[in-house]
Amino acid sequence: MSIAHRPSDETLAAFAAGQLDEGLAVVVACHVEANRESRQRLRELDAVQGALLDAIEPVAMAAGPRDASGIAQGAPDSAAPVSEAGMPQVLRPYGFGPWRPIGIRIAMRRVEVPGAGARVFMLRAGPGIALPHHKHTGVEWTTILAGAYEHEYGRYAAGDFDEADAEHEHTPRVDPVEGCTCIVAMTGNVLLQGWLGRMLQPLVRF
Repeated sequence: MSIAHRPSDETLAAFAAGQLDEGLAVVVACHVEANRESRQRLRELDAVQGALLDAIEPVAMAAGPRDASGIAQGAPDSAAPVSEAGMPQVLRPYGFGPWRPIGIRIAMRRVEVPGAGARVFMLRAGPGIALPHHKHTGVEWTTILAGAYEHEYGRYAAGDFDEADAEHEHTPRVDPVEGCTCIVAMTGNVLLQGWLGRMLQPLVRF
C-alpha cells in the first residue's frame, strides 16, 4: 500500500511512550497497522526510548498500561467485536454505535473508547461529496480506512494519516468514484466557515 501522509515524529514518539489520549491513540494505531514505514519508525523510537529508560532510575508505571500496539489494555468486555471486512484489527475490541445519517450520503458511527477525552467516530461519505469549509478549536486526527478525499493540504487515500489542528482550515472533497470511509478522533469543536457555515453551525453535532 502506497501511503503519502504519516504522523509526525512527535506524534509517533508520544504514541510509543503511551502519552496520547486513548482516542487519539486508536486513530494512530489504525494508521500504524496499515503502514510498514510507520511501524519501522515506531520501532526506532521504541529503541531510543528504551535506551533512555535504561539510563534512569526506575519509577512506578502510570495507570493504563499499554500493549505492543500502543493502545490501552482493558477495552470493555461487553463491547461487541467488529468483524466487518477491512476493519483494522486494533478496532475489534471496541464497541460501535449504529451508522446514523448526518447529511445527504454522509453517515457517522460512534466508537466507544474507554477513558478517551477525544471523541472517536467513523465517517462514511458517498462519492463526490464536498464537506463544508471548516476549522477546529482542537485537533482532528484521521486515518483513511477505504477510498479517499482531498483538500487544501493534499490527497489522502487508504492508510493515510491526516493530522490537523486549530491552525488548519480545509474543505474536504470525497473521491468521485471510491467515496471514503475513515476513523476520526477530535478534540474541541468544528467551526464552519462562510455565510452558509454560520447558518449550518447550530446543526453540527460530532
